[in-house]
Amino acid sequence: MLAIAVAFATSQRVAAQDEIMTNAEVISLTKAGLASSVIIGKIRTSKTNFDLSTDSLILLKQSGVTDDTVSAMLEAKSGKSINTTTGVNSAGAATVGALGDPNDPMAKHNYGIYLYEEKDGARRMTPLKPNVSAQNRTGGLFTNSMTYGIGKIKTKANLPGRSADLQLKQTMPTFYFYLDVTSGGLNTSSGVPSDPKEFALVRFNQRSDNREVTIGKSNSFGGKGGLSDEYVVQFKAEDLGNGVFKITPAIELKKGEYGFYLVNSGNSNTSAGVGAKFFDFGVNMTP
Repeated sequence: MLAIAVAFATSQRVAAQDEIMTNAEVISLTKAGLASSVIIGKIRTSKTNFDLSTDSLILLKQSGVTDDTVSAMLEAKSGKSINTTTGVNSAGAATVGALGDPNDPMAKHNYGIYLYEEKDGARRMTPLKPNVSAQNRTGGLFTNSMTYGIGKIKTKANLPGRSADLQLKQTMPTFYFYLDVTSGGLNTSSGVPSDPKEFALVRFNQRSDNREVTIGKSNSFGGKGGLSDEYVVQFKAEDLGNGVFKITPAIELKKGEYGFYLVNSGNSNTSAGVGAKFFDFGVNMTP
């Protein structure tokens, strides 16, 4: 009997040593209510094979896995200890997924809109700079006069320059919005939007020296304010929590000029397109 007991204990120990811990097991233990200290202890005493790609890190966050546990997973993956306060590993380098890493979409960022790219295993976050419409243009006056007021007069917001400074090669880019959700959208004192629905993705009409988008139409029978449907591009927004939203176009973007329009931006002349704020970029893929 003693020999059987020893053999059983040995087999159990060997089975535990052969067990490989994965993301799925970490998520299962978290959802079972185990303390992060227990899960971290198991990570540090087990063989591991963690997937710590961006999408996997997001899934871990959404599944309730704590930052301390993710840091332990990163340690197991890299073989280097991580200071969770400074986000620096034992080699003195900033770690992927560490707090404050400017290229980690789940790390803390300043409010704004960022382009996210991955190339050759490296990640990069690029902030989109706002561009403000300082003038507008009215079109369709001749047609309106020739049709006795039936033809539409269009009011258009203009951005200077034929192209945005930021030019992309991909037709399905990924953006991250970092917004202020602390007040649920009721307090506008911060001046920071709280929801991606406060933006519209538009495609500009390119002219010789500027870009424009129609923000109103009228004729003798009435008028209509707001963006023209032909300029609006639908996008999908995934709420990642804490004011972080992952944004992707609903369809592939064609070659052209685009911008995220902050709908309530501008001043008293916003109805005429002056003061409208756009976070602009271009899609200029190679054939």
